[in-house]
Amino acid sequence: MGKCALIVDDSRTSRVVLERILATHDLIVDHADSAESALEYLADHRPDVIFMDHLMPGMDGFQAVAAIKRNPQTATIPIMMYTSQKGDVYVGQARALGAVGVLPKEVEPVAVSKVLESLHIVGTAPAPPPIDAKPREEAVSVELPILESVDQDLRHLLEDLFDQQQVILKRDLQNSSEAIAARVADRIKAAEPEEPEAEIDERRPGWLSARFWVIAALVGIITVLSFSYLQLNERWQDAVDENANLRDAIDRQAAQSAGTEDTLLRQIDDYRSTMNASQAAMLDAIEWGINRSGRYSFGEPPLGDVRVGDFEALTNHLLAIGFTGQVVVETHVGNHCLSFASEGYRLADPQSMAERCDARGFSMDEALELSRRQSVAMANFINASETRTGGAVRFSILGRGAANPIVEYPVSVTAVTAGEWNAIADANHRIEIRLLPDSTAQ
Repeated sequence: MGKCALIVDDSRTSRVVLERILATHDLIVDHADSAESALEYLADHRPDVIFMDHLMPGMDGFQAVAAIKRNPQTATIPIMMYTSQKGDVYVGQARALGAVGVLPKEVEPVAVSKVLESLHIVGTAPAPPPIDAKPREEAVSVELPILESVDQDLRHLLEDLFDQQQVILKRDLQNSSEAIAARVADRIKAAEPEEPEAEIDERRPGWLSARFWVIAALVGIITVLSFSYLQLNERWQDAVDENANLRDAIDRQAAQSAGTEDTLLRQIDDYRSTMNASQAAMLDAIEWGINRSGRYSFGEPPLGDVRVGDFEALTNHLLAIGFTGQVVVETHVGNHCLSFASEGYRLADPQSMAERCDARGFSMDEALELSRRQSVAMANFINASETRTGGAVRFSILGRGAANPIVEYPVSVTAVTAGEWNAIADANHRIEIRLLPDSTAQ
């Protein structure tokens, strides 16, 4: 029986990407969309390696690693953190808990191969095939798994590329046919000695026979190219259908997550309506004070190191007034006007017009991922807050992406500059604190 790997990640896209890399090594790959599901899986299964995400709803990756290593039945299973978290401090912390190392979400297949080799799960990585070892249509199919994570813009780009490929195939077919016909005609003409008209008529049957074989060859070439084109078009359509199904699944998952978050926020609003004026005013004042410094700069994580001191002060203040419950932290991303550079996206020139920006904001999935980013120090603070306060103050992080701007963007981009647009995006690039006492958290 083959070796088995378990991927623990709440992102289906990330699981699919890693699974396709692992499948090249003939590994059996199982999935768990949460740490709790992974622990249930491990009650009856023993994978050869576990790839563990860090930031997940409920129990996070560090807590899951600690639980797995405490259990004698699972303690010997190697665990590799598979996360967007970076830095030597994070790697040291992961190793201290028992993980063998850290792989980035943007992992290269060769890095996964080295990890599997170091754990003796697979042998030496197979040599890459020669460039000409596969026909063109198979080479195209190798790249199609990338469509698992394409967004709308990339899908349109690929459609354009395939349309261009169709034009190129037709053009090459026409050029090849004309070139072959021209070469054959030249050879026939060169082989024919100059003879009187009467002698040419006597040899016409042989010349017609050669012409017949030329036409037959051309028909064969056209048939092969047409078949290749139909195969390519069929593969492309299958990939489009598969990507549409994946997009529907992602949208359903996002809607379900948004519903849970909206329920929590409605609890806060419902409870505020039942509080007396002095209690409501006190909570409003605390929220207003902490939210005054809720903006963060483009390119920074919403919950970075600079927030740790603010959250510590907030926790101490809440303990001082006898508050017990959840501190709900909503993180939002602005749709900035961006220009593409060699190092990635950056803010566009403030004096340029907004309509000339290479992008205005990110895709829904990218914005959600950006809104969930936090530093190692912040992650440690949040994980330890419940223990440190005896369960009195607990933090809940809700990544909201770019779906809830507090300032609306201009309807038209033709009359505003990038600087004016980004001033609005900066206002929407924020975190918001809401307080939910235990009486409504039941």
